[in-house]
Amino acid sequence: MLRFAKIVQPMSYVYGTLITIGFTVIVNIITYFALKKIDMIESLKSVE
Repeated sequence: MLRFAKIVQPMSYVYGTLITIGFTVIVNIITYFALKKIDMIESLKSVE
């Protein structure tokens, strides 16, 4: 049988928060530049 300690260090919350914020910023930057390439006027004219 294997047991793990139930103690969670406060720095674990800090690391989790920083990693989440980091990934969010990276995804937002990539999405920003991808959407900047799209011509919005032309996309409204297209018929689907």
